[in-house]
Amino acid sequence: MSAFVRLSKKMNLISDLGAATAVLGWDQETYMPDGAVAGRAEQMATLSSFIHDHITNADSASIVEDVKQELPSLTNREQLVATTFIRDHDRALKLPSDLVQDQARTASMAQDAWKRARQASDFSIFQPLLEKTVELKRREAEIIGKAEHLYDNLLDSFEPGLTVATVTPVFDRLRIGTTALLREIEPNQVNVSDAVLYRTYDGDQQLLFASDIIRDLGFDFHTGRVDISAHPFCTSFGSTDVRLTTRIRPNDLRSCLFGLIHEAGHGMYEQGISPELARTFSGQGASMGIHESQSLFWENIIARSEEFWHWAFPRLRSVFPDQLKDQDVRSFYKSINKIQPSMNRVESDELTYNLHIILRFEIERDLIAGTIEVKDIPRVWNEKMEAALGITPANDAEGCLQDVHWSFGGIGYFPSYTLGKLYAAMEWNAMQKEMPNVREHVSNGNFAPILAWLRTNIHAYGRTEQPHEIIQRVAGRPLTEVDFLSNVGAKAHNVYGI
Repeated sequence: MSAFVRLSKKMNLISDLGAATAVLGWDQETYMPDGAVAGRAEQMATLSSFIHDHITNADSASIVEDVKQELPSLTNREQLVATTFIRDHDRALKLPSDLVQDQARTASMAQDAWKRARQASDFSIFQPLLEKTVELKRREAEIIGKAEHLYDNLLDSFEPGLTVATVTPVFDRLRIGTTALLREIEPNQVNVSDAVLYRTYDGDQQLLFASDIIRDLGFDFHTGRVDISAHPFCTSFGSTDVRLTTRIRPNDLRSCLFGLIHEAGHGMYEQGISPELARTFSGQGASMGIHESQSLFWENIIARSEEFWHWAFPRLRSVFPDQLKDQDVRSFYKSINKIQPSMNRVESDELTYNLHIILRFEIERDLIAGTIEVKDIPRVWNEKMEAALGITPANDAEGCLQDVHWSFGGIGYFPSYTLGKLYAAMEWNAMQKEMPNVREHVSNGNFAPILAWLRTNIHAYGRTEQPHEIIQRVAGRPLTEVDFLSNVGAKAHNVYGI
């Protein structure tokens, strides 16, 4: 049996264990009874430890050494798949099993604590487990190895190759450009109202409409489904089993609709990964940033375009005729693109959203560096919100408890959201060059050519390419904030009549 065949069997086993773990995680967020948290924490810890052991055991080490010798005789695809496993094996080998198990157990407990803390708007409920999480993540970063900034080792697990040194100048220029555009818009704020979005909309009808929309965009319900959770997410157990969740707010039309379109972008990426990569370590998205580029492409570039609503608005008004009787395409398009600093990241506009991300990036970077402590988070959060957005949260639920990510150990994750916006703008500009009539396709509700382009240029590759390689190949240049600021600026000028 060749080394690559042995490797394939090993990856199949580990991938199946990972899928089983993901099912438990999905169940915890959707249907699991509250009293099952402690038991689920142990189950997740056991499986995570089992997976880690399989990646790092002597058998895997032997396979890796044999595959390295066999690489020159493999096909290009096989070489890429093998290299992905070797990279993950080398990183996992550095992490002791007890750390991996402790992280999984802590994550399950912390997610429950975060929910309770948010409900009570009391950070102190979450603080002890977040302190434990930060301690474990700092230990992980130290074990991974020497880096210019300890936080680099955590960034790398979500966005391979990204460092504090490379992302900080991009974020700094993005903040400057964002602030300049906000100043330009401010005198014309009275010209745009989003009040229509906060009328009362039946929750069941919202979910039905949003589900119909993502089906038309290309999300395959034969291999996917939609459920409700406290925080919208997408999880995949393979390209033929993709789960989305959303949340419904009767007095906020945006939450379910745009939340589900966002998660469907993730889901369509997962459904589009080449079947040849199934049950391998390459059968996933290239990075969280590239993954976010797919969700944000559909949510912001497509679904917030005026062309999209020429197609979708008549359908929406037929579902909610009373709520939308005084609206037309133009007024509704303007309402969903209102730019104004807000308290909540998830429901902020596509421009000021990035200020929320930069705030989180700076806090978690400083937590890992040890320049701030977990107990400082509420104060630091509020100070940064006031400085960046001119608003201060009234309580912890509005402020530092609004996101689930730190509870599951996702430190290093947040920059991916803004990277996704930047990547998406670069992908859109590249698509327009290759498909000059793409806006006409959107107006006609013809999304198949758009999805096909994404399938061909991004989805099919899975993790066989690094994120910087993908964006260089697709856009012809490295990561930049220029495309995003240009695109969102043009939209803002259109909406505000500047």
